[in-house]
Amino acid sequence: MIKKLKTPGFAAFTGLLLAASLLAPHAFSQSGDLLKRKSVEDTILESLRKARPDINFGQPRPSVIKGLYQVQVPGGPVLFVTPEGDKFIAGEVFGIDATGFSKIEDPYVVEERKKALASLDGKSSINFKPKGKTKAVVYVFTDIDCGYCRKLHSQMHAYEEGGQTKPGYNDLGIEIRYLAYPRAGIPSPSADKLISTWCAKDKQDAMTKLKSDQSVPSATCENPVAAQFQLGGQLGVSGTPALFLPDGKLVPGYMPPEDLAKNLGI
Repeated sequence: MIKKLKTPGFAAFTGLLLAASLLAPHAFSQSGDLLKRKSVEDTILESLRKARPDINFGQPRPSVIKGLYQVQVPGGPVLFVTPEGDKFIAGEVFGIDATGFSKIEDPYVVEERKKALASLDGKSSINFKPKGKTKAVVYVFTDIDCGYCRKLHSQMHAYEEGGQTKPGYNDLGIEIRYLAYPRAGIPSPSADKLISTWCAKDKQDAMTKLKSDQSVPSATCENPVAAQFQLGGQLGVSGTPALFLPDGKLVPGYMPPEDLAKNLGI
């Protein structure tokens, strides 16, 4: 008479083998070693890096669009990527309601911007303060040779437009804190001009002269230009000027003083 096999743990062992066979493509290497299952974030990042090893992609995280993950390209757009990492959409997200379309910014990203800007040393930026009370502080990533950057700077104080004298940013109580963002990258002539500005004895004067096509002495020193350029890319800056409001929102491009004041609620 053949006895039934009643070895303790046999059922559990066979169950483990079955599970292993089902998970083999994901959990085991060809040699049979147990591997850690990849997270969605790791899968996406690996796929992007294989496709473009020259880009330093940001960390993937769930996006405001259900089912997609978002990845910031430093100095470029936000990518909305499938969990498999095989497709993406580049651009901005808009909400749709009865009043029309409105741009949606990820609350997590907005909060991270606020933290990053709040951690900056006030001495590392070139600041143009109102003579009276400061009602709001706006960080502006700027480039010396950018046309709209120059226009913004020319309206720091009262300016003429359409035969009228209009109040500038400082006149309206807005403090502008400049951060460096050489659009041509580093090294470049644009970066050199920004370095000379940050290394000048009178930084405000150097900024004003260079943005008015006047020359200033070339200078070098320990400066934050490269670090600020990198920070801009991490925060989503892809062009200049790029305005960061106190609530963490990004306004890409030039905005007239009165419109900015209205946007700030002052």
